[in-house]
Amino acid sequence: MKNKVPQWLQRFTVYGKLGSKLMCIYFLLIVLPLGMFSFYAYLRVREMVQKQTFSAAQTAFDDTCVSLERLLGRLDGVIDILSTDPLIYMMASNDPRDYSYIHRLEDSAQLATTFEHLCMLADVDLIRLYVNNDYSYSNTMTNIIQISEVVHSEWYQTAVKGSGRLWCAPADFADAPEEPRQSCFSSVQVIYNPNNVKEPLAFLRADIDAGRVEQLVGGTSITENGVLLLLRGDQILLSSDAQSFMTHPGSLVEQVQNLPKGTWETVQAEGREYYARCEKIGPSGWLIVSILPHRDVFRLSREMSLEMFLIVVFISLAAYLLAYLISQSTLKRIAQLTGTMHAVETGNVTVRLTPSGSDEIAQLMAGFNQMMDRVDALMKEREESGRQIKSLELKALQAQINPHFLYNSLDLINCTAISRNVPEISRMVNSLGQFYRLSLSSGREVISLSEEIKHAKLYVEIQNLRFENKVSAEWDTDPSGDCCQIIKIVLQPLIENAILHGIFEKPSKSGRLKVTSRRSADGIRITVEDDGMGMDEATVRACFSKGAAPVHPVTSSGYGIRNIQERLRLAYGAPYGLSCVSRPGRGTVVTVHIPAVTL
Repeated sequence: MKNKVPQWLQRFTVYGKLGSKLMCIYFLLIVLPLGMFSFYAYLRVREMVQKQTFSAAQTAFDDTCVSLERLLGRLDGVIDILSTDPLIYMMASNDPRDYSYIHRLEDSAQLATTFEHLCMLADVDLIRLYVNNDYSYSNTMTNIIQISEVVHSEWYQTAVKGSGRLWCAPADFADAPEEPRQSCFSSVQVIYNPNNVKEPLAFLRADIDAGRVEQLVGGTSITENGVLLLLRGDQILLSSDAQSFMTHPGSLVEQVQNLPKGTWETVQAEGREYYARCEKIGPSGWLIVSILPHRDVFRLSREMSLEMFLIVVFISLAAYLLAYLISQSTLKRIAQLTGTMHAVETGNVTVRLTPSGSDEIAQLMAGFNQMMDRVDALMKEREESGRQIKSLELKALQAQINPHFLYNSLDLINCTAISRNVPEISRMVNSLGQFYRLSLSSGREVISLSEEIKHAKLYVEIQNLRFENKVSAEWDTDPSGDCCQIIKIVLQPLIENAILHGIFEKPSKSGRLKVTSRRSADGIRITVEDDGMGMDEATVRACFSKGAAPVHPVTSSGYGIRNIQERLRLAYGAPYGLSCVSRPGRGTVVTVHIPAVTL
């Protein structure tokens, strides 16, 4: 009966071989050039996007730096003008007792006018003078204030301790709620006594509303998650997007304030990568820092690369589908032939093809069917010849020894040993003679179990004579099985392997051998146990499992484990044969299982 190969198996087979070649050609001719072009385009786009992003960021950053420096520079200019005004020194140093009330009002009005004009000209929001006297104008005017009102403020303490100009941010005035318009950026100058340069007489302070600076910094939009920071040391005075900056690692500030000025640098923080650039704001000494997340800089290129990748995938799938449809008609019969061959490889030798068409593929199908018919015939011939070969091998081995010549030679050696009074040689020759008589057994292939065990005993005796009784043998046989038949020369190769490859490979070169036979309902089991070196699991599986290649070395008699296993299988069939249990360093137990058939 002809078996039909599944369609899925045919397709899998042909596309696993011929189809893979077509796919390679398709890849080289279509996908590879398209992929290389897409990759080159991605690199170019990435480079251009990076340049454009940095260029835009640099322009916005430079504009912000210039505007911020110009804005804070106005405070510096106002303080520079007022710090040389004689009226400031006069109002700060005169004793109220020597200074009439009218004069004080005139001076305060003049100073207020000066402050107002400077605020308009320099675009400054407020100018204040802090004096250390008890003039009435210092209690009523908003731009002339007594020092006692701010003496506990943090900015005042800092200004007194310092020797230069002090720049303040809104956070510095948080502890002085009594002062108006505290949300500002300020420049503070100490006015010292000309007669004692260490004695502060007054403080000049020029303010710019913080909202103007915030609008300047916050209006600089560079990237979606990029931020612009105004730093004083590691303190953040202002951020273009405070909410966005909260998502960035806190260690960024520590790193960016130490960056070289004027260049974009790469910064790593908590596994994220950033680009940062910082510049110093001239008059204040503060830093303005631009921070761009790496993912923002290349976001557009990533989006474009994803689109390009999807296009490449779509084109590749379309090309693959088109190639598949075109090649389907051509490869269909090849797939059928390949699938059938695969089925034969897995052991199904009865499968056949139904040739269709008259071309070369049809001829291949017909030739394949003829070949399989011939293979079936050859396999049957091989199975029959296998049995004959095993029998002929044993007979050929026996034919190599001339029994009469061997016996006559052994008798001559025995007589010589007796005449020379060498009983060990005589004993050896007698044992060897009996051993070969049992081996030849008058041409019989099947002998009794008792003869087989006697043959094995003689082999052990000869080995002990040869190696000075290194093997301690124990024989425990069931008399009820002595008359049962067994193919000859089964135990002797097993015992030889146990002695040579088990016991004699031990460091002591000596050991114990135990042979046991038991008859039961399912047959006879003969065990050969030794305390030799043993075998690992892989070696046991290679020697005793069905279908494994022979690994164990053959014995001197010409028989190996695989030979015995094959002879038992051919003689008795399943489930008879050999089994083995072995532990490295502990020994091996080999069991021979044969049917209980009497002679």
